[in-house]
Amino acid sequence: MFNRLSPSAVKIRAVGVALSLVMMLTQFLAGYMMHEVTGAPVSVVGLLDTTLSTLLGLVIGQVVLTFFLHDGVESRRAWIAAGAGLVLYTIADTCMVTLIEHKSLFPLSRGLLFFGIRLTANVLWMYGVWLGVAILLLSQEEVAEERRKSLLLERAQFETRLSFLESQINPHFLFNALNTVASLIVLDRSGDAREAVVHLGHLLRRSLSGEGSPLASLSEEITAARAYLTIEKLRFGDRLDVDWQIGKGLDWVAMPRFSLQPLVENVVRHAVAHADTTIHARITAETRRDGHVEIAVWNEAIPASNADRPSQGCGVGLKNLEQRLDLLFAGEASLTARPGPDGSFEARIVLPVARLAEAAE
Repeated sequence: MFNRLSPSAVKIRAVGVALSLVMMLTQFLAGYMMHEVTGAPVSVVGLLDTTLSTLLGLVIGQVVLTFFLHDGVESRRAWIAAGAGLVLYTIADTCMVTLIEHKSLFPLSRGLLFFGIRLTANVLWMYGVWLGVAILLLSQEEVAEERRKSLLLERAQFETRLSFLESQINPHFLFNALNTVASLIVLDRSGDAREAVVHLGHLLRRSLSGEGSPLASLSEEITAARAYLTIEKLRFGDRLDVDWQIGKGLDWVAMPRFSLQPLVENVVRHAVAHADTTIHARITAETRRDGHVEIAVWNEAIPASNADRPSQGCGVGLKNLEQRLDLLFAGEASLTARPGPDGSFEARIVLPVARLAEAAE
């Protein structure tokens, strides 16, 4: 379970040593108080017994603790070692004290009686208490270790799922941008195609430079969305008109990378691309009364005269964004996308007020 030299193992062993020394000092103090009360001389032999018994219990206890550190608290082998250590400590303690105080071992019957006395009066105190405390600490460390492993596993699963979602969204908008560049080339608009490639390069650079970070600032998202809309405006010209209304002080609001992208793509693919006249769109960002930040992308309805007018809805990009919001903000952020009664369409992201520095922590 734990390496013998790991910080947790060293801490538990140190607690055992400290507790053993405290118990030994407690016995010394009890002997001194007895001397003060009764006037009986302090027994040097008794002090020697206590010291040697403490050291013996400390050695045996540390050996037994090694089994628990290696196998865990629930190990049968560790508990057998604990029982064997108790018996061995009691036998060794009994023999040691008998030889020091009486210069010889007791007969079997008297030795068994003295064995029981030492077991209940000294061994359970010097061995059982500190080993029990050490095992309790070990149990807490095991619980903490399991919790840490569980959190690491959850984080790994979270990052894997988030990476999968991001791997879906990046090729999605890049394909749309490349398709626009190809259309400009086919229409023999080489100047516009070159300008589109420059903006596409900015998008590709951003896509690669932010790997490893799932969040971006609102200002970065706006920059990327502007680059994408510039490419699309080269293709559609006056058919795309965008009004930006961004509140002050919101530049560093944290949001998922490429979260504004699918909202503006939705406008282009499902409205502008199917209209013969100008489609007006509005992109806003403001702080609500509850302190949350609301980002909305609205576009007017496609004229009824368009025969191929599609219905706007939640495509792959919006569903992908909804899942990423849920993962990153644990249900505190939301995405709503619905058509209006006049045929317009609006998508809204509501974010908790989290700056990039706070989100990174």
